[in-house]
Amino acid sequence: MSREKALTLEALRVLDAIDRRGSFAAAADELGKVPSALSYTVQKLEDELDLTLFDRSGHRTRFTPVGRLLLEQGRHLLQASNQLVESARALERGWETSLTLAVDGILPCRLLFPAIAALQQQTDTDIRLSHEILAGSWEALETGRADLAIATLQEDIPINAGIKTQLLYREVFVYVAHPAHPIHRENSPISAEVLQGYRAIAVADTARHKPPLTFNLLNRQSRLTVSTMQDKVDALRAGLGISTLPQAWLGDIVKRGELKEIAGLERLAANVVLAWRRDAMGKAKSWLIRELPALLERRENSAAP
Repeated sequence: MSREKALTLEALRVLDAIDRRGSFAAAADELGKVPSALSYTVQKLEDELDLTLFDRSGHRTRFTPVGRLLLEQGRHLLQASNQLVESARALERGWETSLTLAVDGILPCRLLFPAIAALQQQTDTDIRLSHEILAGSWEALETGRADLAIATLQEDIPINAGIKTQLLYREVFVYVAHPAHPIHRENSPISAEVLQGYRAIAVADTARHKPPLTFNLLNRQSRLTVSTMQDKVDALRAGLGISTLPQAWLGDIVKRGELKEIAGLERLAANVVLAWRRDAMGKAKSWLIRELPALLERRENSAAP
C-alpha cells in the first residue's frame, strides 16, 4: 500500500479523537470502538507511513512533533471533508452551496442583515454581499459573478433579456455639502453653470468591462472620485466637495449638523430594483426574491414621514 493511501479520513478522525479526549480509552468510547481497535489503527498508520506519531516512553502516550503536525494539518482535511458532505446534502435538498448578492452602494448592506439572518436559520448556504456601483451590479449579474443584484434602473443601462427585475422602492437623492461650504452662500435657485464651478464627490463605477457610468455629474465639473459610499460620506464631511446622497445613507447626518442640504437644488429620484438571471433558481435565491421586497418595503414605510 502506498503512503498516500495509508492516510485515510478514518485514521485522521482517530488521531483527532485521541487528542481531544486525552486518551485512547476515552477516544474509543467517543468513536464507539474498543481501545485495541484504535491502537491497531495508529500502529498500522505508523508502519505504513514509516513515521513515529506517538511517544510511548512515559506513563502517558503523547504525540511526537511529527504526530502533532500530522494531526493539525489533518484537521483541515477533516473540516473540508465535513463541509463537502454538508454542501452535497444541501444541494440535494435544493439549497445552493453559495450565493452572491451584488448590492449597489446606494443601499447600506446593514439594511439587508435581517433577511440574511432569517435565511441562515434555514440553510448553511454561504452568502456573499458584493459592493458594486452603477453598471457594476448589472455586469456582475450578467457575467455570473453574482446570482442576484440590487441596482438602480436607469435608461442608459441596457438589460439582458435573460434578466428579470422587480421594483423594490424609489430612492430619493439629496444634494448636500459641509455646512461651511461656500455653495450655501449662492443665490437660489442654483443654475447648472454655478453648480459646475464646485468640485463633486463621486464613487467610481465598479464595472470591469461595461462603459463606466456617472450619476448627477456635469461634463466639465471637477471631481474627487472615491471607491465606496462611506468614503463619499467622509469626503463630504471633510468639506472636500458637494454631491447627492441617497436618503438611505443620510440618516441623521443632516440633523446632527454634519452635512447640510443645498438649497435651490431639486431632489432627484431613481427606481431601485431586485434583478436576477432566470437560468438557475435554487431555494436560497428564491427565498431572497420573495423576502427582500417585503423587507425593503417595510424599511421605506418606516422611513416615511
